[in-house]
Amino acid sequence: MRPYRFSPRSVVAMAAVAAIPLAGASAQRRAPDPVPRVMIATFQSADKDLGQKAAEELRNRVTRDADARKLVVIPKTDIVKTLEASGYPPTEALQPNDAKALASLLRADEYIDGVVTKTPAGVKVETRLILARDQNLGQPLPPVEAGNVGQAAAQISKSYQQAREQLANEKNCYTLFREGKNADAINMARSALSKYPNGTIALVCMANAYKAMNNTDSVLAVSQRIVTADPRNIPALRHLAEIYQTKNDPRATEVLVRLMAADPGNDKLRDDVIASLVRSGKPEIAVPIVKEAVAQNPGDPKTLQTAWRVYLIANMPADADAMGAEMIKADTALADSAYFIRTASALAAANPTRAAQLVSQGSAKFPSNTTLLVVQANTLSKAGQNAQALQAINRALAVNPKVENGYAQKLLILSAMNMPDSALATLKIAQAAGVDKKTLGPVALKLGSDAYKAGNVSKKRDDLQKAVQLLMLADQLEPSADAKFLAGASAFLIGQSAVNEAQDTKNCALARLAKENFGIAQENVPAGLPSYPDAAKQLLTAI
Repeated sequence: MRPYRFSPRSVVAMAAVAAIPLAGASAQRRAPDPVPRVMIATFQSADKDLGQKAAEELRNRVTRDADARKLVVIPKTDIVKTLEASGYPPTEALQPNDAKALASLLRADEYIDGVVTKTPAGVKVETRLILARDQNLGQPLPPVEAGNVGQAAAQISKSYQQAREQLANEKNCYTLFREGKNADAINMARSALSKYPNGTIALVCMANAYKAMNNTDSVLAVSQRIVTADPRNIPALRHLAEIYQTKNDPRATEVLVRLMAADPGNDKLRDDVIASLVRSGKPEIAVPIVKEAVAQNPGDPKTLQTAWRVYLIANMPADADAMGAEMIKADTALADSAYFIRTASALAAANPTRAAQLVSQGSAKFPSNTTLLVVQANTLSKAGQNAQALQAINRALAVNPKVENGYAQKLLILSAMNMPDSALATLKIAQAAGVDKKTLGPVALKLGSDAYKAGNVSKKRDDLQKAVQLLMLADQLEPSADAKFLAGASAFLIGQSAVNEAQDTKNCALARLAKENFGIAQENVPAGLPSYPDAAKQLLTAI
């Protein structure tokens, strides 16, 4: 038998036959889309066995309820095999990122995440349909309470089938949106919603299309509708946060907190939200958020540093100290001068002993840091160790006379040591050195006020004269009605003491001193009329 050979004519004929269109519409039909696949892995639960059982019951129920030509339920064996190959225990529930990764490996189009808890009557199961292409695109299914997980699975399967009605048109909406056909995408989303009115997945597509069209009012309305059905919907919360912040709407803070709670693993989001809360003057709102973040990311230096900063800003020094200690243990590079300065400064009033210990450690590590010496002086003074505090502040000023708060701290230490002469001399030195008057003024006022109180008790003219000098210098540095009034009151007491003594001794010098101080009093006491009307009127009458 001769082997068959193709002749040129037969090849041409076959090609011609192949080129003839097939009869019927089937020739124009493109290949059908693959059947969607759903993954149902172990649910979250305090009872691992219960989490596995709930997932298995739902997997079996959906397999029984769904049309296999329209939905494939990925078998448990495939899930377990893939998890074990990836080094994950199949008995434990997955974190959101891991669940998405597993869905991708299994070529799932969607997956169901769930939480199951025991109740006195049986179980409560909360589930969520999530698209594998984006873990933020989810549809909460109605929570179910039932006598057992099998009964719960029957109800969840029904809700799941209903929620899926939006998905085909949502997919088309997503495609049109990606192509820039936003009006068509919105119409397609409406079609999806006609089949499942509470479809948060379709609503997100609609909101995104409205945003692309710069239709802020519609984005706002749709996003509010979404969070009503799904309070932790991340895309909708992002839209709302952006709109509220742009409009300076006070609801922005609440939305930001909800956003971070919905996406606790997002480091950048957490930092942005906390910064926003701090700027809004509400750092205490961020405290429970960072506590949760630390619990979810134990030992993570960045998370610990964020928590440390929040505790400092929220004026929680003990918590800041504890968190700071964990922070530098996790990353020793974070034990910089700022760590020692900020933590010790926060602790200075509440726990001066611990503050002094921290500053001592910082000074040993950064011996030339004058700011640390200022903080050390402050903590020593708060602990009652003023002699050592004075030494520390003098060292700081010797290295850098313009160190921030250096002279102000020295003046407070001198005041605590009852050294008004040295304080007055230091004030003049600081003034000559060009220290900001707004820094020195309040300190001088405090020193003068303390001197007035001391002189009022001692009745010594020398004490009162120092008070007058300090208060008049304070008023010169930063004009103040309080400084004027107290200077006048101090001068009146000096004049009253001098005139009484002059009458007994017939001393002209004392009489002149009295006259001079009554003049100072008469000039300055009226400044106290608005704030101290009774005292000022009594002094003026006496003068």
